[in-house]
Amino acid sequence: MRATPENLEVLSKLNFYGIEIPASVQLNPYIISKEEREKIRSMVESFDLKIVAANVIYPREMRHVAEDENVRQKSIEYTWKLAEAAADIDCRILVWGSSFARNIPPDMPFDVGRERNLAILKEAEKAGQEYGVIFAIEPLSKRESNFINTVIEAYEVAESIGANYLMVLADLRHMIREEESVLDSLRKVSKRLVHVHIADENSRVPGKGVLDFTKILKVLEEIGYKGCLSIESRIEGNVMEELAFAKRYLESSYAKIFAP
Repeated sequence: MRATPENLEVLSKLNFYGIEIPASVQLNPYIISKEEREKIRSMVESFDLKIVAANVIYPREMRHVAEDENVRQKSIEYTWKLAEAAADIDCRILVWGSSFARNIPPDMPFDVGRERNLAILKEAEKAGQEYGVIFAIEPLSKRESNFINTVIEAYEVAESIGANYLMVLADLRHMIREEESVLDSLRKVSKRLVHVHIADENSRVPGKGVLDFTKILKVLEEIGYKGCLSIESRIEGNVMEELAFAKRYLESSYAKIFAP
C-alpha cells in the first residue's frame, strides 16, 4: 500500500501498527531523493504509524540472471543503495520478491540462473549487515516464479549462505498453493521467519474466504513469532470497511486461541 495521506488516515483510524510500502515507487534510490524519502517517513509518523517493511523492491528493468554482466551488476548496485535508503527511514525489512527480476529464462540452464540469483542474495546479506536491514526472501507460487517457491526452499537458501540478514517471509496466498502443510512449514522455518503476508485463499482480506486463521495464528503463537502480519490482499469495495472487517476477524480469531 502506498503511503498517501488518504491511506495513512484509514490505517490510523483503524489503529493499525504500520504500513508496508512499495519500494520501487517510494524508496527507489534512483528516483526518490533522500529528502523525499524523509518526507514520506515524517508523513507516516505523523499518523502514529511505522514503515514496517517495503515490498516490490526491484524496478522492472532489473534482471538478476541476465546474460549481460553489466545488467547483473546493476542489480547488485541497486541492492546496496536500497538497503541504505531503507535504513535512512528506519524501514528494517525489505521483501526479496520481484518475480520479474529473479525468474530464470527457459533457455538458461537452471543451475546458472540459480547461481546468479544467489550472487544477488549474497550481496543483499552484506548490504543488510552494513545498514542493519533484513532482506526477507519471499517464496512465490509457480504461477509467478520458477525460483524459490516454498518457505522451506527460502530457509535452505538463507542457511546455505550462512546469513544473519537473509530471513524468510511467509505469504499465505502462495503457501496454500505450494506447501504440503502450511502449518508444518511455518514450524520448520520458525528460526528465520521475520514477516508474514496474509490474505484468504481467494486473495481477499482474511475472513472473506475459507482459511481458518485461528489455526495459523495459533502456530505463530506457538513458535514465538514476533513480527508483523501484513495484509496483502485484493480490496473489493470500500477500503475502510474491508480493512475494518479484516481487523475484527483477525482479533476474533486470535482470541479463540485462548478461549476456555
